[in-house]
Amino acid sequence: MSKKTVIATNLFFLLGILILGWMVYRLGLQTILANIAQTGWWFAGIIGIWAVVYAINAVSFHIIIRDGSPETCKISFLKTYKLIISGFAVNYVTPLGLLGGVPYKILQLEPDLKIQKATSSVLLHTLMQFVSHFIFWMISIPLLVLIVPVLTLPVKILLWIAAIASLSLLYWSFTVYTRGLVSRALSLGLKIPFVGKKVRAYKAANKEKIEQMDFLIADLYKNRKKDFIASLSLELLSRFVLCIEVVLMMHPIGYPITFSQSVLTESVSSMIANLFFFMPLQLGAREGGFALAFGILSIPVAYGVYVSICMRIREFFWTIVGLGLIKVKLPGKKPRSA
Repeated sequence: MSKKTVIATNLFFLLGILILGWMVYRLGLQTILANIAQTGWWFAGIIGIWAVVYAINAVSFHIIIRDGSPETCKISFLKTYKLIISGFAVNYVTPLGLLGGVPYKILQLEPDLKIQKATSSVLLHTLMQFVSHFIFWMISIPLLVLIVPVLTLPVKILLWIAAIASLSLLYWSFTVYTRGLVSRALSLGLKIPFVGKKVRAYKAANKEKIEQMDFLIADLYKNRKKDFIASLSLELLSRFVLCIEVVLMMHPIGYPITFSQSVLTESVSSMIANLFFFMPLQLGAREGGFALAFGILSIPVAYGVYVSICMRIREFFWTIVGLGLIKVKLPGKKPRSA
């Protein structure tokens, strides 16, 4: 592992520890302990569900990485699983929100895959997660209409905005799958004041590498259709599996909900949270999302506060695990001899 990778990894680790301390301070240790006591052994299932979700995400990512080339055979599934858990932990604690884990995963894969393939693989998987989110929201809209036949005007407006935005983003995503992303992103960077000149210089100096990354991004959709469909299907499956946790959270307080209600709760709350992707830990956004979702479903809003705190505790657990995994070194996997 190169010196810059070691330094960056240590910075991610230290930043994570600092943000976690801030998170505990914001929530309050007494509140955290009270929720743990109230939820009891149900937390085993809540935390366990995410071990399954992360495993599904890891299989999706592994499919993208393993394109049949010799260098990708060095990446074991265990390493991919570790990168998924630690990458999500970095996501939670960085101000970049949902994108904080991207540079971390690229740095971890670079020694084995080189920068072009590492970058394209991570960007493809990140895009796959976004697309599965858009599809998940599109599925949730008719489900909400079926479950809640009488909707207020603000909710109807929100649904129309969500539908139009999701369709637009899906269209944009598939243009990326066919044409690549890196060159287009840099072209946008040219228009940013004070940065445009440096972006233009970087683009000119790395033209061949940029073209190769875009080729690798487009290659999955154009030439590896089965892998593309399998990876996207797994990401969408993970969205529905994680909805089980809300069902488990509501049982200890004596207010059981259906899986369909849980899907809608997760859909609305994640939609609101993603609007505030730039906030570390999405503090406040997720709580507001649950309050809105529970209000639409005529569930007491106070339960939304309870569920959001339970999720913070679950995130706290997996963030500790993920940050710990940053410091764990796995043995390399030797490629099979011909």
